[in-house]
Amino acid sequence: MTISASGATAGFSEVSIGFAPQRLQGTVNNRPFIGCESRSGLFHSIPSLDPWGCVVPMEILSGAPIFIDSLRVVVSVNEMDFRRGDQVRVQWQALGGSGGSYTSQPQTVVEYTSLHFAVPDKTARQFEGDRVEVIFVIERDGIALPSLSLHLTFAAELLQTGPVFIDAVSQGVLQVDQHPNGVCLTIPRIENLRTNNAIEMTWKSSAKGGQDGAWRDYQRKLTVSPDSSLGFWIEPTVYQAYRGETVHLFCSLFLGTGMVPGLTYGMGHRGVLEFRLV
Repeated sequence: MTISASGATAGFSEVSIGFAPQRLQGTVNNRPFIGCESRSGLFHSIPSLDPWGCVVPMEILSGAPIFIDSLRVVVSVNEMDFRRGDQVRVQWQALGGSGGSYTSQPQTVVEYTSLHFAVPDKTARQFEGDRVEVIFVIERDGIALPSLSLHLTFAAELLQTGPVFIDAVSQGVLQVDQHPNGVCLTIPRIENLRTNNAIEMTWKSSAKGGQDGAWRDYQRKLTVSPDSSLGFWIEPTVYQAYRGETVHLFCSLFLGTGMVPGLTYGMGHRGVLEFRLV
C-alpha cells in the first residue's frame, strides 16, 4: 500500500502514483464498488445514486466498535475481463482539497470470485470532505488495464445541536386530554446533514415502558433540511387510547446514500425521549 499527497487534482496518473507500466491498452468495461463489512461479517454495499454519487459517512471511520477498519473496495471478477494469474490493485485519487492518492497492495486472481480490498480507517480519514475517483487496474504481461471510475465523497460526521423534544411534554408527562389534535416532535438542526440522509422516529409504549413496548408509530423523513430543524407530526390516535402507559421514543439517522439498513446511526441520549401518558 502507498499513500501520497501529490497535490494532483485531475484524476488518475499511473506515473504520478508510482507505476510506469509498459503501456496502457484499452479500458476494462467494469468499475469497482464500495461498502463496509461489520464485525458480524455482514457486508453493506454503499450504492452510487444521482445526484449525490457514492457517499461514505465518516461515522464508519471513527472507531464505532462494529465498523473498525471496515471499508472495502470490491472488484467483481468475471471471465470476460480477467484471467487467472492477473494482478489487481485498487487506486484512488482525491479531486479536491486533500490532494492525496492511495494504492492498495495487489491481489492475484485465483478464482472468478470478487476481490475485497480493505482500506484502513487511518488511511480513509485523510480524505474527509473530499471527492475521490476510484479505479482498479489489472496488470497482465507488463500491460496495465484500468477500469471505469467510481466517484465517492467522504462526508463529514453529523453533529447534533441539541436533544429532540416535544413541547407538549412537561416534567416527563404528556397530558392526553390537552392535545386532542396531535403533538409535534422536533429534531434540532444537525450540522453537516446532507440531502442524501434520512431520519426516522419510532414511538413505543407499554405499562412497563422501555424499548420492549409495543410499536405505536414509526415515521421516516426522506427529505431533510440541512439548515433548519425537522418536525414529525404525531397523530392523536398514537397516544389517546394508551393513557397510563410510558412512551419510549427514539430517533436515528441513515448515513451514506440509498438508506442502507446496516448504516443507520442512533442519536444516542439526545435522540431519546421517555414520558408518561396521563
